[in-house]
Amino acid sequence: MNENIVEIKNLSKQFGTISALDKVSIDIPSKSIFGILGPNGSGKSTLMRIVSGLIKKWDGEIQILDEIVKSSNTNYLSHLGFMIESPSFYEYLSAKENLKIFARLTNNTIAHIDYVLEQVNLIDRSNDKVKTYSYGMKQRLGLAQCLLHDPKILILDEPNNGLDPSGIREMSKIINSLHKSGKTICISTHILSEVETLCTNVAILKNGRMTSTVELNNEFFHNNSYIINSSNISDCKKILNNIKPMHIKQVDKNNIFIQSKDKNYPKEVKKILSEANIDFIITKESNLMYYFND
Repeated sequence: MNENIVEIKNLSKQFGTISALDKVSIDIPSKSIFGILGPNGSGKSTLMRIVSGLIKKWDGEIQILDEIVKSSNTNYLSHLGFMIESPSFYEYLSAKENLKIFARLTNNTIAHIDYVLEQVNLIDRSNDKVKTYSYGMKQRLGLAQCLLHDPKILILDEPNNGLDPSGIREMSKIINSLHKSGKTICISTHILSEVETLCTNVAILKNGRMTSTVELNNEFFHNNSYIINSSNISDCKKILNNIKPMHIKQVDKNNIFIQSKDKNYPKEVKKILSEANIDFIITKESNLMYYFND
């Protein structure tokens, strides 16, 4: 089997005159946590819905587990577990009862219910009615639901959306545990810090187009990223060009994005810009901003 468990080539989707996706190509490595990053309206959810078979008509090519995806062929879906929207359950039933109903509706065994509830840290509350669950617990129950048939690939559309910090930590621990068990996990999000702490790879979407793909390896984290804001951006950029080693990119008319492996770099920049009488503000930034603003 190919090293990439999912291959997407020139994927496009139109909604009337709106181009939700424009020739997007992404390779998702097997056993990765792959982030689909972008602001609202960038095409993340459309991409997730297409891969999950919820949108039937699109242009391009998708290959999952070496199988070409077509609207007439849904065999590949047996390898996918997906949570596209906030899950809905029968509130007056317990978590276990809800999963039993879902298992019967989808012709899955009920034998794994306790196991998946254990995976999402709900086994101790499995007999409690869902109406007593917090929002974060319902999200985890939704994840348990998509694990029932032991899929190889999980498609999670903004799984941390609406969660408090404690709920985000809990969900991240579970996703990491599932990754260690050998699953490939694709997550959409608009939160840069979430990608940096959780993902192994990321594709960045903007206005329906893919701007970059990044492997979050040791080299990526060796960089330190900053944004310099100044009213005199032209002179500021000239001075920065003489400071090495670093990478420089102008983000907009008042900001410059810079990267350096030297942790002392901000002190040097502050000293030189101050001596040149240039007004500025320098702030630490996510390394992904270097790619996010392409």
